[in-house]
This record gives sequence, C-alpha cells and structure tokens, in this order.
Amino acid sequence: MAALKTPKDLTSFVKESLEGRKFIVAIQREAYLHMKTAQGIVVEKAAGGAHSLLDGILQATGGVMVALGSGDADQEVVDSKNRIKVPPEHPKYTLKRVFIKKKELEGFYYGFANQTLWPLCHAVFVKPMFHNSWWQDYVAVNQKFADAIVEELDGDEGFVWVNDYHLALLPTMLRRMKPKLKIGVFWHIPWPTYEIYRICPWRKDIVAGLLGADFIGFHRGYHVDNFVECTRRDLEVMVDSEPRSITYKDHVTKVANVPAGIDYTEIMEEMGNKQPTKKLIEEDFNFTYDLLGIGVDRVDYTKGIPERLKIIERFFDKYPEFIGKFTYLMIGAPSRVHIPAYKAINHEIDDLVERINWKYGKGTWLPIQYVNKIVPREKIFLYYHLADVCMVTSLDDGMNLVAKEYAICNKSDKGMLLLSKFTGAAKDMKSAMLINPYDIEGSAIALYHALTLDSKEKEKRNNDLKTVLAKNNIYQWGIQFVQDTMTESGQQ
Repeated sequence: MAALKTPKDLTSFVKESLEGRKFIVAIQREAYLHMKTAQGIVVEKAAGGAHSLLDGILQATGGVMVALGSGDADQEVVDSKNRIKVPPEHPKYTLKRVFIKKKELEGFYYGFANQTLWPLCHAVFVKPMFHNSWWQDYVAVNQKFADAIVEELDGDEGFVWVNDYHLALLPTMLRRMKPKLKIGVFWHIPWPTYEIYRICPWRKDIVAGLLGADFIGFHRGYHVDNFVECTRRDLEVMVDSEPRSITYKDHVTKVANVPAGIDYTEIMEEMGNKQPTKKLIEEDFNFTYDLLGIGVDRVDYTKGIPERLKIIERFFDKYPEFIGKFTYLMIGAPSRVHIPAYKAINHEIDDLVERINWKYGKGTWLPIQYVNKIVPREKIFLYYHLADVCMVTSLDDGMNLVAKEYAICNKSDKGMLLLSKFTGAAKDMKSAMLINPYDIEGSAIALYHALTLDSKEKEKRNNDLKTVLAKNNIYQWGIQFVQDTMTESGQQ
C-alpha cells in the first residue's frame, strides 16, 4: 500500500504548488471562539464539522481562515484587522473574523443558508422558503467575506479555498476584484436535480457565483452531474467531459467529485492505548447495558433520527429477546432551534423517545438514552470504542464524518456500522452494513444481523474500513483539492 499522506506531505505540496501565493480558507463557522466567563475570556474549539477538517489543513499549511466571529468576546481579542493567531496554545495560522449585525445573521444564516439552500439541496421533503430580504442579506455577507479576503491579499496573487453553501456568491465576487486569484470551492452538501433546483428564484445567480471558481469539488459523482445539468439548463455554458469542465463568460471551471477524508492518524493518536470499560458509560450517563448502540448527530431533519427510532422500535417488536439487553445511546447536539422545521423535528424525536421508552422499558432499564447536548469529541471516541453498533441513518447527506470516526474508533471484532445508502460516505465504506432508512423492516433486520454477526466477519469488515479511511485521509483530500484547483483545464 502506498505511504499514507501526512501533514508534512500536505505542507510541502502546498508550498511547492502555490508558488508563493497566500493560502486563504473562507468558511462560515470559525474553528475557535473567544467566550466571556466568570474567570475571564476563554477559548472554545468549535465541535465537529467541516471547519475542524479545514482547521487541520491550516495547521499543516499555515495561512488564513476567514470566518464569521461568533464568540461574545471575539471582538475584544483581535487586532485592528480583526485577526488573531490560533490555536492559542501553539499558534500555526491566522484567524480573520468577519463581524456582521444580528439582522444580517438572521437573514444570511438562519434564513437563506438554512431555510432556503439547505432544504433545497437535501431531498428530504422539507419545503424551502424564499424571501427577498434573506437573499439581500446573503449577498451582503458574501460581499463582506470578499472584502475581508482582499484585505488579506498582497497584490493580485493568492489561493482561496471557499467552503460550502454559505458562500456560493464569493468566487465571482473575488474574481471581479482580483482576476488572477486561484479559487477552489468545496460544496459539502448534495447538489439537487434541476427539477428541484429550478424553483429557486435566484438559481442563476447562485450557479453564476460558483462559476467564478477554477475548481468546484463535490462528494459524489451524481452531485457533479446535477450541478452540470443545472448550469447547462440556466446559463449559456459550454461543457467538456474530459476532464469535466464548464466554460462560462470565457472562464473555465473544472468540476469533480473529491470525497472528504478524515484525520485517521489524529484520531488513532487520541485513542492511544486507552481501554475504556462499561464503567465509563455508567459514570457519564448513569445507566448499565449488555449491548450498546450509539448515534451522534446534530439534530437535523436530514439525519433520519425519527426513522432510526422507528427502526429500533420495530427491532424490539421482531426480536423481543433483546428487550432489557440492547440500549441505544443517542447523542443529539441542538441545532438551529428557533427555525420552525427544527422545532418540529425536536418535538417528533421527544415524542418517539417517550413512546418507545414507555412501550419497552422494564424497571430501571430504558431502551433509549437520549442526551440532547454537545459532548466533547474525545469522549465520543471512547463511546464509539465501547459501542456494539453505530447507526447512521441520514436521508440525504453530502458525506457523514460520524460514520468515518466510528469505523476508526470501534473495536474491530466487536463493533458494526449500520450506514445509510444515502450518505456520501457509503460510496467508499462498502464494508459497512448498508441500509435504506426509509425501509424500517429491512433496517430492523439489518440491526439484528449487526448485533449477531460473527466476530471474525466483523473484524474483516472493520479492518477493510480502517484501511480505506487511512489511505483516503484528510491530507490526501487536501492535496487532491489544491492540485485540482491549481491545474489548468486540459492539463493533468
């Protein structure tokens, strides 16, 4: 097997290929927040998500992360250009914060990004909402990111990595201001079919905004196909097939699927030689178990949490011998709680947990242990190691990092990953037990098989997963993304 890519490999590759260009990452959510406490200002590291991947890449390469300031003490610690060095204990790159008004945050983030684009791009039957005021805030905040990035650039040269659906207009804004920039976009969420996408009033502006980039990466091949079709139907473009590229207004944008990797080595080092026991769960959550299932999600309607609970309910119906033996630990981080669709999913989850626990609970034993809060990542890794099964039941997902983290952390001859076919992760994690979360009956049977599978078969499957994840790690992903952005169309 080829040697695994390391932070040093990424650092040297970026240094060589960027040819002196300044390396800038634009992302909505900052990796570090400064918060006021009774003991003074403290630094918090944001939990999970794409920003932690890009934090890892920036720690390896240096450069600048441009992100919204969201900590209540963020403005008190930055310099005159809103910058601070991070991580605080061993600074390796610059965090440049963009500060916006509360009304702009409402329209840009809670409005257009998460009630227009998010449901538009995820095929989960939640109707997107379209408000012109949200769109205006989205445009304004994208422009503020463009202005902040240009302020950081020395001259016209630079490499900008634009992250995700919050900043779709940024590539073309930057291209107008600095024509010689190299710009790559990674779109973490799915891209919808044209039949869905066409309902968006600003659909042409969004794809035109993205086509200011030199390269756009998606997780899955069909996301690329959908995007190309949307540009073809709405704009006057020329499409080439090898390599895949779109020419719009004399500018060429390459498009490809480059699924995100994960920092395999960092997680293995975090686990170290730790050997957590059942006592950890008893101490942290005050319950005991024979067999443990786990799920870790942001509480979101795309994650298939109600479907998962119905699968567990059907599992107990079909296999009553597991009543009193199998406990499901569901860790759900609160998310966007004042958006109506999120309020509704929280109520639905609470009702299902209550119903299932009332239906099957015996004495002090409950089938579902629901923890509705953010839990530290290093703790979650230990819970993964203890869990007999992890359930990832997304109804539509760009990737899904939980699936990858569990596969790295679990005990190979004990754990089993039950993974939705509708995640990006399913494409390269074929040794997991793949399910259709809408198929409650079939998924309940799969859960039974996951819990009763021979330990040698589990070990073989899990070792296959670990090999794939080690090879296609975050540094390999970063190298591929930078290479695709820097290489002119027609060159390889």
